[in-house]
Amino acid sequence: MSKTKVLIVDPNKTIRRLIRRSLRQSGFSNIEVEDAVDGLDALEKFKTFLPHLILSDWNLTEMSGIQLLQSLNHQYNDVNFAFITSEVTADMRVQAEEDGALFFLVKPFTIEKFKWTLEPYLEE
Repeated sequence: MSKTKVLIVDPNKTIRRLIRRSLRQSGFSNIEVEDAVDGLDALEKFKTFLPHLILSDWNLTEMSGIQLLQSLNHQYNDVNFAFITSEVTADMRVQAEEDGALFFLVKPFTIEKFKWTLEPYLEE
């Protein structure tokens, strides 16, 4: 069985590690994870890694998370993209929904909330 590939996009190395650990602690065992530090890095890694799910912060360097989502939508079909971010406004939610984001998970989060939110997209 092939592994589900997850791309974590966040400028903060500690946050990327936390999300990786949260994936393990949530019991998602059949996954392969790659990290990206910003939007441009994510675009490059997307081409070779071909993730099933992208978990991105909204606030990235080089381009914002929503710009990353829009760019991926422009270049590829059916990109599974979600935000794990600390700042969420009503306008951000509307924009993300219009561009096809699956969900917002607000930092800080509990393992239970993390697992419950990601389960529909990472079930084995």
